[in-house]
Amino acid sequence: MAARRTWMDPRLVIGVVLVLVSLAGVWFVVQQASRTETAWAATRTLLPGDIVAAGDVEQVDVRLPQSQDRYLDAAADPVGMLVASTVGAGEVLPVRVLGDAASEDRSAVVVDIEGALPRAVRTGSLVDVWTAAPTEDGYEAPAVLIDDAIVVGVLEDEGILASSAQQLELLVPTGETSLLLEAMSNEHVLSVVPLAQPVEAAP
Repeated sequence: MAARRTWMDPRLVIGVVLVLVSLAGVWFVVQQASRTETAWAATRTLLPGDIVAAGDVEQVDVRLPQSQDRYLDAAADPVGMLVASTVGAGEVLPVRVLGDAASEDRSAVVVDIEGALPRAVRTGSLVDVWTAAPTEDGYEAPAVLIDDAIVVGVLEDEGILASSAQQLELLVPTGETSLLLEAMSNEHVLSVVPLAQPVEAAP
């Protein structure tokens, strides 16, 4: 008489475990996708150089399952922060467009840029300002003069004697404003290199 099998078939056990793991994975994904986070959103369009006021933002519940670290958490207070890039009304505030206004006051300066501008240079762009000092034989090698200037706007020269230079209104750290004005008065050639795109819509 054949001996009775007292152990469960291991293949059945493995199959049951795989099904349970699969169901747990699906449940976890559904839970993550439906979870909301409290974040800050703009109540109006915030422009580069604006200082966030209490009425400019509100707390909202949003679904940010994979990108919550890119946006300002509700525990942080954006009031008093400096806006570095355009944020549209209703958009969640990205961390990278906000700065400490108290530690980095900025001044508005209009500069002339020779030649065409890169496509990325527009309102809300972050740019480095490069300068090349004139010499008897031409110009010195370009070097960075201002880091992380904010483009407030691209101006158009509509005068009769309009030049070929492009005019940009920039927000530069107050402590570096004199360096830029000195370079302009000494007829340095200025160029800008974009560092980041403006924020047009929260992904």
